[in-house]
Parts: sequence; C-alpha cells; structure tokens
Amino acid sequence: MRLRSILMLALCTATALSGQDLQQLADNLNVKSPSAGSRRLALPKIKGAGIRLLGADYEQIIDSKGRISKPLCDTPVRLSFEVSKNGESVISRDYEITVKGAAGSSQAGANPKPQIIPELLNWSGGKGMFELPREITVCGQEPFIPELIRELNALLPEGYTATRTHKPKGATILFARYKGTDDERYGMGIASGGVTISAPGSTGLYWGSRTLLQMLAQNPTALPNGMAWDAPRYKLRGFMLDVARLPVPLDYIKNVIRLMAWYKMNDLQLHLNDNFIFHEHYVDAGEDPFRKSYAAFRLQSNMKGADGTPLTAQDLSYTKQEFRKLVDFARAYGVTLVPEIDAPGHALSLTRVRPDLIYQGPMPHHAKRRCEMLDAANPETLTYISQVWDEYLQGSNPAFGNCPVVHVGSDEFFGDAEDYRSFADGMLAHIQKRGHTPRIWGSLHRKQGKTPVRSRGVQMNLWSCDWAKAWDSVNQGYDVINTYDRALYVVPFARYYRADKNQPWLYANWMPNEFGNETLPAGHPRLLGGTFAVWNDEIDRLHKGYGAADLWSTISSMVSVLSQRMWGQPAAPRSYEEHLALAARVSRIPYCNPLHLGSESFSIEPGLTPMHLKRGSRGPEYHLTMELLMPEAPVPGEEQVLLDSDQGQLLAAGRDGRISLRRNDSIEFAFNATLPVGRKVKLELIGKMGSTELLIDGVSAGIPENVRFPLRKEGRMTTFILPLEWLGSSFNGRIFRLEVK
Repeated sequence: MRLRSILMLALCTATALSGQDLQQLADNLNVKSPSAGSRRLALPKIKGAGIRLLGADYEQIIDSKGRISKPLCDTPVRLSFEVSKNGESVISRDYEITVKGAAGSSQAGANPKPQIIPELLNWSGGKGMFELPREITVCGQEPFIPELIRELNALLPEGYTATRTHKPKGATILFARYKGTDDERYGMGIASGGVTISAPGSTGLYWGSRTLLQMLAQNPTALPNGMAWDAPRYKLRGFMLDVARLPVPLDYIKNVIRLMAWYKMNDLQLHLNDNFIFHEHYVDAGEDPFRKSYAAFRLQSNMKGADGTPLTAQDLSYTKQEFRKLVDFARAYGVTLVPEIDAPGHALSLTRVRPDLIYQGPMPHHAKRRCEMLDAANPETLTYISQVWDEYLQGSNPAFGNCPVVHVGSDEFFGDAEDYRSFADGMLAHIQKRGHTPRIWGSLHRKQGKTPVRSRGVQMNLWSCDWAKAWDSVNQGYDVINTYDRALYVVPFARYYRADKNQPWLYANWMPNEFGNETLPAGHPRLLGGTFAVWNDEIDRLHKGYGAADLWSTISSMVSVLSQRMWGQPAAPRSYEEHLALAARVSRIPYCNPLHLGSESFSIEPGLTPMHLKRGSRGPEYHLTMELLMPEAPVPGEEQVLLDSDQGQLLAAGRDGRISLRRNDSIEFAFNATLPVGRKVKLELIGKMGSTELLIDGVSAGIPENVRFPLRKEGRMTTFILPLEWLGSSFNGRIFRLEVK
C-alpha cells in the first residue's frame, strides 16, 4: 500500500495535475519540525510547485514569514500551506510540528505548572516557593497598576498590604517591557527576589497580572518559583450579550467585563437594539405586532418619529456619556467593546420611528414579521440608518469614538437578496468612511446575488451554515469569527440553542476553526477567533421574569470554558470535572460581585425613618424579617417604599396598593396582597435564585405577578436582589425591627 501511494504521488508530480491531485499533494507534504537552533521554518518542497506558509495557530512562535521565536518549552504548533501549480492553488490540511524551547528539561523535584484558567502555554518549574513579604511593593509604568494594587489588597490576607513603588530594585512585583510586536504575549519569572512580569505591550503585562492574581487566589501568601511564557492561540476571544431584549444595567456589564478580563477574554459585543421575534403570536391573536411587540433601542438618541415616538427605549437606556465611559472602562481591562446596531432586520424600534420605511418587497418567509424589516430597497433607509450611526460616531467626543470595531448587524433579513446586498454594502462603506472597522453577521450564502458586498477590512460572524459558508467567506476576503449557532448560542431558559447545557462537550471537543461540516486551518490568517452569544428571545408574551442576575452562572461558566478553548492548546489540559473544581478555586474575582453576595447577618431597631442603612444590596439568598405598622391605607397611585438601593426597591404599596418588588432593570413584580392597615405586622421576604417568597404573619402571599408582562404563568422567575441602602424612604408608618440573615 505504501509503494502504491509513492507511485501515485510521483505520477501526479510528473503530469498535469487536477485540483483533486493538487489537494492530495498539499495534504501529503513532508513537513519537519525545526531543529533546536533554527530561526526560520524550512518550507516543504514539491518539484514544479510553489509552496508558501499560510499561517500558524501560534503566530507568536512562527510568524507569517516563517520566522521562529523560541518559546520557553517545547511547544506544538499547527501549520498550513498554500500550494500552487499551473495557475491553480489549494490550501493544505493542518500539520503539527514541535518548536524546541529555550529552557532545558525540568529539574527533579521542580514545581509543577500552576493551575490557572486558561492554562499557561509554557512553564519551567524551579524549586521552592517565594514567600510574599507582608509589605508588597509593585513597580511599573502601566496605567493598570493602581487598580492592580487595589485588587491585591482585596485578595491578600489580613496583615498583608500592597503599595506602589517607583524603584525597580527590590520591588516585590515588577512590570517591564521588552522590544516586540505581539501585544498579548508575556513572560513571568518567580524567584527569591520577587516576581517579574515582562511583555512587549501593556496588554500582555495586564494578562500577566491576571495570571498572578489567579495564583494568589489559590495561595495568597506564596508563589512557586519558576518561569512562564504565555500567549493566546487566537487573537479574538469573545462574548456577545443581547442587552436589547433584556434590560441589563451598566453595573452588571462592568462585572461582565471584569469576569472576561479575569479569563483573558478580550471582545465584548453588545447587541443594542432588537425586538420580540415571534410577532406571529400577536398576528394570530388578531393584534398588531407593530404596536404590541416589545422593542428596545438601548442608547440615548435625539431621534424621534413624526408623531413624537422616541427611538430610545423608555424602560432602560444608556446615555452617550455613560456608554463612552463604559468603552473606556472595558479598555482598561483589556476588553474591546463592540457596539451593535442591527438593521435592516430586528429593527422594530427603528421602523416605529420611520414607519414609512417598512419593507414593501416580497417576503416568502416570515411574512408576519414584516413590521421589523426596514426597506432595504429604498435608498432613504440607508440614509436614515447612517444618521442613526452618526449620532454615535461623530461630534467632538462621540460615544463610539474609542470603539475600533462596530457591528452593523444585518442578520435575518427576509426580503430580496439584491436589496439586502445593496444595503449591507452601503452600511459597511459608511462605517469605513467614518474610520472604524465594521463587523457583520454572515448572510451571503443565503443572500446570493450580483450586487457586490465589500469584504476588505470587514469582520464577519459566521453564525449559521445556512446563511454563510466558512470557506466562501475567507475566500471572499472576510476576516471571520466563529459564532456557530449550534455550538455557541445560548437562549436562556428556552428549549433551543442551549450551549450552556453542552459545556462538557465544548470543553473537551469544540474547535474555533470548525464550522459545522467545514474546517478551516487552525492558523488561517483570516480566522480571528470565536465568540459565544446569549440571545434573550424569551421576552414579551414568553417572558419568564428572569433578569441579568439569573444569567450570571451561565455567562461565567461559558467564559471560563471558552477562554481555555481559544487561548490554550487544542487538547484540554484536564477533565471537565477538574476544570469546574479549578474554576471554583479561582472564582474570587476582586470587585466582581454581580449577585451582591454577602454572609453578614444583622438586626436593628430603626426608630425614626427614613434611615440610611449604608449596607448596599444583598442577594440572591437571604431571609428578611420586618415588624411594621401602616396606620392608614395608602392613597391610590401613591407609592410607599420600604427598602431602596441602586439595585431596586421593596414597596409596601405599589401604584395599585399591592406589596411589590421593583428591580433596577425596570421589571416589577406585585404580590396578590396588600399590607394590613392599623395593626403591627410581621413581614418576611425569602429570596432564592429564581424565586422570592413573601410571608405576612407567616402566611404566604403566593408567586408575584410580572406587572409589565403578566401573561406567563408557568416557570415564572422572580429573582430579586434585596436593597439595603435606605430604609423607609417613603413609608408612612412605623418600622419596629429589621433583621436580615
């Protein structure tokens, strides 16, 4: 069999080659690992054919020109090649080689590789431990140093403090730069003299600080001596959060950013406008979805319709100043924030401002969803959406000014293909004209046509094999991102798209270069990386009452799993169960507490109210007990607030007189109960993840109703973070006792 293969290879080389023959040659190259002293990769050779290196998955080790940067330890690298002959070219399969490391073999008794997420690429263990002094000094010029010192002081045990010094000699932790071009690569040395983190750029130094903090989270007083050399396999490692259909407060997004940075994820896409998808629920009930379906545009906007309809969502929105600060906050944590304004589909908030621009062309599929489709055939639509974008791209200090990449949406438009292509190309051109890199949802396989859609300098999310093909997209010139729906989509609490239920498989098997039945070379220069996506489809008539707090466990576990898959080697470094145990050990992220967890119990007899408790918020597991008296029935329409914080309010009487819970995401729940008047009452609120129970003198008030979306009866969720900043801010009565366990 071997002789036959050799003869076939020789025959193919000696005669004119078909495409299939050339592919066979490309997939049977003689690719050798470089010798220890090699500084450049030796390309394989085929007589009469041209071969060039297409790319390597660790381009920090072998760059596009084949130059070798020696890693610390022997490291597997995957390569692919372009093979050309007789005017025809093909791309080879991946070849794995080993690049020899600079460090020798580990000493007997050397420290094992520290366990962090994602796994260190290289580690050469020394012997012994570096015992941290009680007064730790940090030296470096990087802008993140003050925040790092704050984080260190949050992690260090009592009696240890971290401060800044400008004297490198004798510093406990030293940050230093060296010449180089890769902004994310870094090295770390730990010895008796302290810790040195070095990198070509600020981002690499920052990632090194995350590694250090994860090590200290497991042992806050000592570090293993040794050397680390670390770099990501893929340059883009991200997450898309749909904040359009689920109101998500800014403080929660900041916690998401801290979480991503902790695991070295660097791309957060915020889906800023969308609507209830299933308009047919209204159409089939004889109602008009244009008026009834939930829709939101989360940014402050000056734009209004002719009838005064505002573009900005009225329940929760972000001002331009808030969003600009959020972008800068993300940058400080090594995260690029990518704002998305979706059009011409998913655009009900935009069509409500311009109903004259609802699409009028043929819609053979999903005709009941026409109300959310902008008229991609009308040049005025492109002008309109360009004006929307310019509100955030132009001006003296634009909201998106520090966003190098912005997303134009453009998914699931059910109208004519040529209309779509013309609109998409126009939007991409407009964004590039404004000096930003555009990103778009892949749709050109479904929307094939003659109208050209630009690709140069354009990023594309490959999300569905039906809508866009991986090989077609890279051959057309797009820089692609793996957001494959069947592997990476989460629709919380739905019966479909539940990547969060498939995390053991993701951790062990998912590959960023696999798109359904298509596989790109791992180091293809147009493959940027991957993102998972959380889509909040279950709203409006399907609303279960869940809020951002209910998503935290899903988001945090998905980030930890996929950070490993996109930073580290293809083979998982440990079992999924071991990964979960490690994630639990390193999960204490400084100043990241979206659930407002706290173990302190307290009891007070408040006396006069209002009273500033200064205890922030607590949740979601708590047991509140209050003894209080409401002397008179509340005035209809007049609210009375018992507890208040930036996370929400507990109301003794809502607008309709019922005891209510109001969250800071604008969702309000009302119990089918009013506070008894004229007598002392014991009121208990028992919070758990997913539910909140009210007892009045020991009797349950039942499951509260979602005031805004009251239709959902089964599976209703009522998670409520307990507000404990102010007591009795507008309560017309007496509070005798307050206890929180």
